[in-house]
Amino acid sequence: MVKTLVLVRHGDPEASAPSGQDLDRRLTPSGARALRVSYPRTFALLGDDPQLRVWSSPAVRALETADVVAAATGAEDIEVHQSLYAQDAAAFLAELEAADAPCVVAVGHAPFVDTLAARLVGQCPSFGKGAAAAISLAPGAERGELLWFVAGPRTSSWQELAVVERAVADAADELLARCRTFLDAPDDPAALLDFRLALRRVRSLVQFLAPWQSKKQGRRCEHLLKDLQAATARLRELDILSECVDGLVESGELGENCLLPMACAKERALERASVITHMRKSRARKALAKMADDLAHLRWKSRVAEGGLTADDLRARFDAQFDEVDEALFGLDLRDGDAVYVARRDAKEMRFVAERLGEVLGRERAQSSETLDEIQRELRALSDARSIRRLADECSKSPRFRGVRADLGVVARDQAEVVSAITSGMERRERGVGDEAEGDAAPDAVGEKDDAATDAADGEEA
Repeated sequence: MVKTLVLVRHGDPEASAPSGQDLDRRLTPSGARALRVSYPRTFALLGDDPQLRVWSSPAVRALETADVVAAATGAEDIEVHQSLYAQDAAAFLAELEAADAPCVVAVGHAPFVDTLAARLVGQCPSFGKGAAAAISLAPGAERGELLWFVAGPRTSSWQELAVVERAVADAADELLARCRTFLDAPDDPAALLDFRLALRRVRSLVQFLAPWQSKKQGRRCEHLLKDLQAATARLRELDILSECVDGLVESGELGENCLLPMACAKERALERASVITHMRKSRARKALAKMADDLAHLRWKSRVAEGGLTADDLRARFDAQFDEVDEALFGLDLRDGDAVYVARRDAKEMRFVAERLGEVLGRERAQSSETLDEIQRELRALSDARSIRRLADECSKSPRFRGVRADLGVVARDQAEVVSAITSGMERRERGVGDEAEGDAAPDAVGEKDDAATDAADGEEA
């Protein structure tokens, strides 16, 4: 004779199944996760090592819920009872009467669990998804006693966590694909740029999630991503320099027979070979594949694993970081190259986070990040011009550029003018001085230099 009946309503299900059949509807990922976290505590109320059987409706969502119950209670088998899906109280009670287990946990549906509980105990709270009620049954009695009732777990925090996990996993998969493309076509500057952008996206997400993610997993990812960014940095700088040189040849500032483009190409080939060797020795592709597998199962700190992550949590961190970036941009010393680089990097990272987590951060924050994107584009042109000038000075000291040092001097001077023009223009806007006060010629000159720098830059820091 069953002495204790635990009625359970299945967890949060998907709205419809691909087959279109109600029986095939599954639990949502967040619904299943909420049950896995909450049910060990719920069913601990039955005491240590309870002698029970788990019954379930044949519906997939109920069977998946029953699986979680079995894992939480140590039950070995799940018995399927059609009466639970048919919501046939008479048939179910007859089956219960015939059972010889001291306790049965029956996973079913609404309104069956509500009406049966009311029939057995008189009054019982309404069964939300995942709720459970334990009822003591006396032999031959038509009514029982409510021992305890546990409301179903909230799934909203798990829904948002699922969005975050999916965004990180997608970004990691994209990075792996970009790595493969780059290794297959290392002579393509666009492939390198896409690879570096993908590195930055994943790194931005990992850094943003640092307060909640396992430190060990975060450090593993950060080490690999930072290493690959550093390994490819000079190759990217050479691409930016080459684009600038090509532009100066086209504009006539460097002669048509200038040998600097060829020298840059040779230098890039040497650097490319060095990068590929490094990536092969470090087994970068395999390491990124392993990282993608790792990030497909984010490891959270215990408080997140137990309670999930809410949109408010994510928005609060985004707002705090946004305020820090905004404050850093206010009054930024444009003549401080390091400060400009950091401000631009931070603004870009905020955009990457808003882009990937916009579903939980909301439209307003995504739009605010667009403002930062506009600012970082201006700072990009400034940073790239400084990078080109620095690299031109560096190359002029190399014996491989012996015959084109004068042309490198032209490049360095040109980019110094770009830096001066962009800095002056941004400072005038900061002071609120209109272009009209500067006359017509100066803005055109600034525009030309600004356009040249923008054409040389295409989205990634050197």
